[in-house]
Amino acid sequence: PIAIVPGKSSAFLIHLTDLSDGAPVEKADVTLTVQPSGGSGGTPTKAKIGRVTGIYVADVTVPAPGTYTVEFRVVTRAFDERMVLDDFKAE
Repeated sequence: PIAIVPGKSSAFLIHLTDLSDGAPVEKADVTLTVQPSGGSGGTPTKAKIGRVTGIYVADVTVPAPGTYTVEFRVVTRAFDERMVLDDFKAE
């Protein structure tokens, strides 16, 4: 598990690659939603395009210690995908 510090901004670096040809994913709309595990809600955070093609950066802050779920949503002209990761610890 990855540790997140409550009350402090944590940077997520997201590297997106098109597995069909190995090319970096350009011009994607990337959003992260962090919420307490087993809970609902969460505020979406839009990632910024990084300096390197295929890299996106999102700064998120969780309010309190606990376990969180992070949902990544990636939208391009070619696809609209979601990926959910559990067990992010805020200690």
